[in-house]
Amino acid sequence: MNLLVTRPETEARTTQRRLEAMGHHVLLAPLLRIAHETPPLHLNKVQALVVTSRNAVRALQVHPDWDHIAVLPLFAVGGGTGEAARKAGFHTIAEGPAGGAELAELIAQSLDPNGGTLLHASGDVIAFDLAEVLLPLGFTVRRSIVYRSIASQELPEAVRVALREHSLDAVLLMSPRTSEIWVQLVRLADLETEARRLVHVCLSEAVAGPLRQLQGAVVQVAVQPNSEEMLALIAHLSSTSDQ
Repeated sequence: MNLLVTRPETEARTTQRRLEAMGHHVLLAPLLRIAHETPPLHLNKVQALVVTSRNAVRALQVHPDWDHIAVLPLFAVGGGTGEAARKAGFHTIAEGPAGGAELAELIAQSLDPNGGTLLHASGDVIAFDLAEVLLPLGFTVRRSIVYRSIASQELPEAVRVALREHSLDAVLLMSPRTSEIWVQLVRLADLETEARRLVHVCLSEAVAGPLRQLQGAVVQVAVQPNSEEMLALIAHLSSTSDQ
């Protein structure tokens, strides 16, 4: 299959290698650029860190307080983020099985609400608000923005050409914001009709939501919100398209 990957560049390169190893042709169009920030984290009363993306792990890794950050217990959403945390050098890591709701449940089962603050290190936009679930359970949750996602202003020329020439089969979308940007940019380029031809492979139902604006777009959602299930879905689509 000819696939368009829209993840930020670091993640996009990793996904590209895996997809090409599966025999697919990959075009990259990062729709978000990640900019790290280094706010004061005030760690003295923090009992655990929470991260819901690999980008948060990378941002913490370059924070001036890294030596104090790395020794705190870390709760990560999913295996991919947990693996990134291990590679970064975090000492104690607990992984949620999938999305934010499951991570909140794991935290509630594992920690004492009176044990100290939970510091959610995140981007400027979050898909799931952990505080909404954990505050009613007695936890103190503080969110600190350690990176910002800067949206692309237009589709790359190579993507516009590929859409016009009908040379793409599917586009991978990993966040609700990326889906929103995708819809905005294909409209800006007057390529809505061409975009509707593609299979939109989405990490979750939340990611698929903005695609309702592309009426008639073909949407497929991974069984679980993680990279492995995205790859499995692509493998399934590829096998059925060859029949």
